Amino acid sequence: MKKVCDYCSSQYDDTLEKCPNCGAPNDNVRKASGVPTTIEQLKQWYVDHHLPPEETTRFFIGKNIKEPKAFGIYKDDSGDFIVYKNKADGSRAVRYQGGDESYAVNELYQKLKDEIARQKGNQPSKRSSGGSGQKKTLSDYGAYGIFGFIGFCWLFNIASAVPYLLFALIPVVLVIGWNYLRKHTEDKKKLIRNVIILIAIVLVMGVIGKAMMPNNKNGYYRINGETYYSYKDSWYAYDYYADDWYYYGSDPYIDSEAEFSDYYEGSYSYSDGNINTSFTSSDYYEDNFKSSSDSDWDSDSDWDSNDSWDSGGSDWDSDW
Repeated sequence: MKKVCDYCSSQYDDTLEKCPNCGAPNDNVRKASGVPTTIEQLKQWYVDHHLPPEETTRFFIGKNIKEPKAFGIYKDDSGDFIVYKNKADGSRAVRYQGGDESYAVNELYQKLKDEIARQKGNQPSKRSSGGSGQKKTLSDYGAYGIFGFIGFCWLFNIASAVPYLLFALIPVVLVIGWNYLRKHTEDKKKLIRNVIILIAIVLVMGVIGKAMMPNNKNGYYRINGETYYSYKDSWYAYDYYADDWYYYGSDPYIDSEAEFSDYYEGSYSYSDGNINTSFTSSDYYEDNFKSSSDSDWDSDSDWDSNDSWDSGGSDWDSDW
């Protein structure tokens, strides 16, 4: 669909984040939760992601810095929000000046995320020092192979269900626990006792994981001529008129001698040609499920305190 720009009245695709003619933001486009829209929120985002001091990153939020080599945003006396870049020679390039705080903040926010990614890509690879560690014996590799094989088998059966993460952790617990006990327990009786405790722990993890398992696979089911979607043992049906999915409220009726697995069509495909929007692409899914996991969507911007930030490698001669 086309949208009329509120600022310059030009028409453009309503899926675009901003008007291609004047750059005004499109308020109809969904924004991921957690994205800062004010200067204060951007300041807090900066702190929450453990970034180095602003003198190091050269990103100044809420400040009008006149020094060379600086990115920044501030609100001037007239009420305009100004996003700027001071080049290496001290000249200033203004990226945005206007009354839209959200748009201005997003300009600097996107630049900051790009710079974080660039800085991370420039970090030297961390290699473990050799020679000081103990040599691995044949039993070590045997244990790794056995536990790895068990984990591989489990993962192939549980990849579609989050609760099964407990199962995936079992081989990790076994490997770590076995190596620790073997290297730190000299008394064989104590070793056997601790191994029994370790096995009990992974059994408890397995029981909890099993209890959290959904009874039905997530995906589409064709039952009595209708298509349903099962998501974590809740059922959803498609509304042809609204072109959206809704909560069905109860298990669809099936014969007492049948199982829901008999009606399963798959996680990504369905035979109902009248459905225009898949469950995972629907507004219902976006509003009720996807947004709950979006708060960490930019967790890759978290900064490791052990890494070093080199602002001197930025392109300080370009306009942005």
